[in-house]
Amino acid sequence: MDAITRRKYEVALKEAEAELGNHEKRIEMLRGVIEGLKGLLKEAEAPKKRHPVKQKTKSVRKRRRKSAGAGHPKVSPRAYRGMGPTDAYRKFLAQYGDTYTVPQIRDALLRGGVKSTSSTALLTGIHSVIRRDRLKAETEAARKAEAANKAEAEAEAANKEAPASDEFSD
Repeated sequence: MDAITRRKYEVALKEAEAELGNHEKRIEMLRGVIEGLKGLLKEAEAPKKRHPVKQKTKSVRKRRRKSAGAGHPKVSPRAYRGMGPTDAYRKFLAQYGDTYTVPQIRDALLRGGVKSTSSTALLTGIHSVIRRDRLKAETEAARKAEAANKAEAEAEAANKEAPASDEFSD
């Protein structure tokens, strides 16, 4: 085997090893995504507890407890009418930012006209949206890191392939 062929095989070996490293990183990232999705599915499939229906003897309107924390945002009664919990939550974040607690956001969405079977169900839905958004952000960050690593590896490979010349031509 001559020196040129040997050098080509060495470069190919390094590229294959770098590609294998990138695949291993991608596999680990995908395992994390799979575990997160399994967790979400387990939560969705968990059997719901049925509470016995109590017979109302008196028509007493129960006052809903206010959520913890001070400073509820001023929301008009029609601000989120006709919107689903996810769209309403995202619109709320765009308008008010993420400085409010989840119970405060729930209360604001209910005041704004979001329909929900119960305030607890809406609270759970908001937490699910937050979890999905966080998982999406983590996946995107991992994808960007992988792309940066790949670009760096390609740059290193290109630098190794370029002939190093200390002589200047006239």
